Amino acid sequence: MRRHELGVQDDAFLAEVARGALVGHLALATPDGPRAVALNFALADGAIWYHGAQAGEKFATVAHGAPVGFTMTMAYSLIPSSWSAPAHACPATHFFKSVEVRGSCAPVDDPVLKARGLQAIMEKYQPERNFTPISADLPMYKGALKSVGVFRVVIESWTGKRKFGQNEPEKLRRLWVEKLRERGTELDLATADEIARSLP
Repeated sequence: MRRHELGVQDDAFLAEVARGALVGHLALATPDGPRAVALNFALADGAIWYHGAQAGEKFATVAHGAPVGFTMTMAYSLIPSSWSAPAHACPATHFFKSVEVRGSCAPVDDPVLKARGLQAIMEKYQPERNFTPISADLPMYKGALKSVGVFRVVIESWTGKRKFGQNEPEKLRRLWVEKLRERGTELDLATADEIARSLP
């Protein structure tokens, strides 16, 4: 990463972004060229899990295992240029947390592992858990576990990025915190707190 002050390599950060990012992007090298696919996903047991069809280009590309990339992003507030330079566009920016993964992807055949992956996805997107936990032993899930494709991205390496103006002057960061708290949306307040972490 070019700006090392933005880099993060902490497993807690990976888990945080994986929980908070509702959509991830799977990067594939297909026979027709590169492709990035938007997916719902979950992190569990040190891997990324998603589900999909057991047919089509995406499936064919990873059917026997394939190197892939995967990115996930938690978006925070947009910062208008007018806050610091009323007539100049350049200071506009956007803050975020992101993770870029390199690894390998393959379909999962074991129904017990398929159930584990799907359960992790359900726990992420339906955290109230008002459903019967997914298990390969339950008759109500046997048909679904057979028909649905479940895929696992084994993480070989990853890089985190936390962009909240750490590389900008303290005076500007304090201005952003003030303006964000004044604007006052829930996301703005969360962004202000993140920026404030880097202030003396």
